[in-house]
Amino acid sequence: MVSMIQSKYFPTLVSGFAAGVLTTVPVIKSLSCCIIVPAAVAFALYADKRIIRNEEPIQMKHALTFGVFTGLFTALFGTSFDVLITFITRSNDFVASYPDLLKMLGSFTLMPGDDASIKEAFNILEQTRNEILATGFSFFYAFMMLINNLIFYPLFGLLGGLIGKALVDKARVRE
Repeated sequence: MVSMIQSKYFPTLVSGFAAGVLTTVPVIKSLSCCIIVPAAVAFALYADKRIIRNEEPIQMKHALTFGVFTGLFTALFGTSFDVLITFITRSNDFVASYPDLLKMLGSFTLMPGDDASIKEAFNILEQTRNEILATGFSFFYAFMMLINNLIFYPLFGLLGGLIGKALVDKARVRE
């Protein structure tokens, strides 16, 4: 049986955990999809290269697989930490920006105010906000964050796999 440290995907787990933590830090979290996730994949590829001591160029399949796994781990850890912090503080970016969201949506002239589906959407948003304020948790919020992160982080992880492969292979040539 292979231990976790010797596992082929251990660097993606470590990098995904670190990126997941960084996605909850204010200001830095706005860079999570386009900088943090690709950088985490590049680090995972570099760490893997150092662990296995392989001098061969990284295979494209390997780089893309690392990108997807790092993105998935980042999504799982980042969502978990975000939900935990929301539970503890009973607040998050959604709750803080909710009044501005209502003002913005109310200013759209193309949205009929008496449409039943729009009223239902506003009710869901209001209920989500109220659940977070009252209990610190909203299943709808947690589920939507997870779905969003599971889509975008692996996609940017693929990009990070391509960039990381180029960087690690370029560094190998210089050595």
